[in-house]
Amino acid sequence: MRLGKQRHEPKYLAIEYFYTNNGWSINWMCKQLGIARAAFYKRKHRIIPQQERENREIAELIKEYDERFSHILGYRRMTDWINHFNQTHFSRKRIHRIMKKLGIHSVIRKKKKKYNTSKPEETAEISQPRCQANFS
Repeated sequence: MRLGKQRHEPKYLAIEYFYTNNGWSINWMCKQLGIARAAFYKRKHRIIPQQERENREIAELIKEYDERFSHILGYRRMTDWINHFNQTHFSRKRIHRIMKKLGIHSVIRKKKKKYNTSKPEETAEISQPRCQANFS
């Protein structure tokens, strides 16, 4: 999974899959999908930058903590947990950006209204109107 922008990633993966499993021609598949053959090989032999590797590791940690804590962590607490348990110093903006890319967010519970139990007699006393008007 690439966290940056990748335009033809599904097409590249399809070409790779059908070449390795079925032995289809890479040249023919690139023509059919409208991709330059050189672009396919450039992506195949691409060296992954250090920051992208770190982002992938962070993404795995985010998925792990999200499952462990039942989807209740937002990006602030997620950052605190990741930095605390892994002795790292990732910024909240970076964690938030990766969480948005993964589609992970905290589940916010609705506030429950407090219900005051009362006896029927008490309710009847309170609900009766009190008329103290002087009609003389």
